[in-house]
Parts: sequence; structure tokens; C-alpha cells
Amino acid sequence: MPVSSVQAMAEVPVTTALTAVADVCGRLTALAGAVTGRPEPPGAVRDDWLGSGPVVIVGGVGTTPFGLEPLRRWVERLGYRAVLHTAGIGTGCGERSVARLREVIERVDEGDGVGVVAHSRGGQFARVAAVGGAPVRSLVTLGSPFDVTRMTASMVVAATVVGAIGSMGLPGIATLECLRGPCCAEFRDALRAPLDVPFTSVFTRGDRVVPWRASLDDGADNVEVGGGHLGLLERADALHAVASGLAARPVSALRPLAPTG
Repeated sequence: MPVSSVQAMAEVPVTTALTAVADVCGRLTALAGAVTGRPEPPGAVRDDWLGSGPVVIVGGVGTTPFGLEPLRRWVERLGYRAVLHTAGIGTGCGERSVARLREVIERVDEGDGVGVVAHSRGGQFARVAAVGGAPVRSLVTLGSPFDVTRMTASMVVAATVVGAIGSMGLPGIATLECLRGPCCAEFRDALRAPLDVPFTSVFTRGDRVVPWRASLDDGADNVEVGGGHLGLLERADALHAVASGLAARPVSALRPLAPTG
């Protein structure tokens, strides 16, 4: 059975309430998907994908354990022990969120390092934790924005609204200082800092949440797959990239690096 890390979700009533809403939305999305058709299953597990040890699966904004279930099942099929970390509702202070994730990684480490698979903003937390020296053996991110200069206007507006709410004193929510001030300056710098662990960044041009160019990283195997932002959690091509990334095998040859122009 997976180990769930949900302590961040229960810190304050507002994050508990937001998480409950996200869980309901996720279940409704799954129900709609069951009617309209789900992605093809990932199929057989190749021998060179098999592994062992802990893998921490990190959710993004609004992600609940229910939303991470397809990814958890796949990681366990590969032979790993899945540990879920939903990072609260994903709207908290970057540096505090990284500190909580690092505690989880260090707690489950068995001495050989920990594989980390992270979706959306959770990939930011995971990358910064790895840059900061957390015992990460391999890192796979799915639709995670690392180049904040490529954020869309709608994302900037959403982040500003969240920061304004946090600045009004609502606990568990990032403040405007986290976005532009000294609070999370090191966090923002670490999003583009060199990383010395095997790193795979999976992206899709069909992403309508995170601009795909924002997921490209000079230090990663940048792997393009199909589908949209949420499809990265369950599409066969994305799950295959996860398997290769966790096994620390280059996967960039599977798909060309998308042009930056």
C-alpha cells in the first residue's frame, strides 16, 4: 500500500476545504472521462524499466491523492514503493513547501536516494529540493514550469490573486512577497540552477495550463508527449517517460527536443 504524506493539507482549515473541493472536482473529471473514454493503458512493463526503493510522487496545484492514483499504480508496477505527497493544495509559500517535501524525501530514504516524480507546480518544489541537496536519485517532472518568464498572462493574474489573498493574512497561502520579494528569492533562483542528478522534464504542446516552453530545461532530458496537462498523469507515453526517467536512462531520443522559437 502506498504511504501518503498529507500533513501539509491539514495544517489549516482553508487548505483542508480547498483540498476537499479539488478532490470532488477530480472525481467528477474521472467520471466524465469514464464516459468519454480514458487514455490507452501503458501496457507491459519492460525489463529495463524495473526498479526498487522509494519513489515520492508530488502533486501540483489542486492535486489530491485521488488524482495521483494512475501514476501511483504505474510506479508500483515498476517495482517501486510509492509515497504520495500532495504539497497541500499547492498554493503555499515555495520555500516552506520545499522544506516539507525535503522532510518527506529524507524520511523515506533507505540510503540509496529517492526517485521523485512531480506534476505541475510540484515539479518546482522537487527541482528546488534536489538543487538544495535532498537525497534525490532521479527526478522526473510532468508539465512543470521552470522558466517563469514564459508564464501566460492568465497564470500571472492567478498567481497575483493568490498572493494578494495570502498577503491579507490567510494562512497556508503564498504572499505577494513570495512571488517577487526576498521571501522566496532562493526558491526562484533554484528553478534554473544546475542540477547534478538524472533529470527528465516531460511536456506536451497541448498543455493549456503551463506553456510547454516553460518546461524546457537545459539540464534535463526534455521529452515531448501528447495530450494535455492532466493527461500527463495517465497517458501511456507520459508513463513510459516516467519509467525511463526513474531508471536514469536517457529518453530524449524517444522524442525530439521541441524548438524554442
